[in-house]
Amino acid sequence: MDLNAQRARLADFLSRWGTVELFSTGSQLINYSGVLYNVDGSSDDPEINGENWKALLIANGINSNCYVTNETPAGNSHPKFSVGGHMTTNEDGKVEVGADSYLMPLCSWHNHKSRDGFAFKHTKTLMLKLSGFMQGEIAATFIARLPSERRYAIVYTGGDEPMCADLSEPEAEAARRGHFPDDVLSCRPRDFILFERVERDEQSKYVVTSSSLSDR
Repeated sequence: MDLNAQRARLADFLSRWGTVELFSTGSQLINYSGVLYNVDGSSDDPEINGENWKALLIANGINSNCYVTNETPAGNSHPKFSVGGHMTTNEDGKVEVGADSYLMPLCSWHNHKSRDGFAFKHTKTLMLKLSGFMQGEIAATFIARLPSERRYAIVYTGGDEPMCADLSEPEAEAARRGHFPDDVLSCRPRDFILFERVERDEQSKYVVTSSSLSDR
């Protein structure tokens, strides 16, 4: 994904969620054997080594061929593990903001929008249960809101796709001024979103405290 496309992803996130309190996210290994459906409106997952949904599965020990055992015609991407596929128990593919969804290995064919509404059976049951996921969200903004000892997190452009990192309070303050910690980030970002965790009614929420999007 080029920098313009990454910048557009961050701009879209800011336009939808930049002024509201966001759910803290969660990622839990579970076993689930029931049928699942593609989430309608989940974001693309490029086949690269970065902060993507496939990488989140692998980091949690899930590295398998596409889970789907029905509708498996020959001559396509199946059974390759192409993406981390967002799944739901809802036949219409809808997931309410902040509701739970599931993440499991899929091939590109099964992850395609034309397969929305199809009940996917699977014999492999180990997957991730995601909480706080918002439809159309990129992996980096989801991962930035996972539990952390640090109160701040930054999502930034510069690699193959948007990346994220946890920051200390001094690092976050420096980032607001355009001084980024070289030992924490993999590159010097031109575009970024800075999140802060706040406690509201005994719940962890996240707010955007600073952002910068370049015009080129």
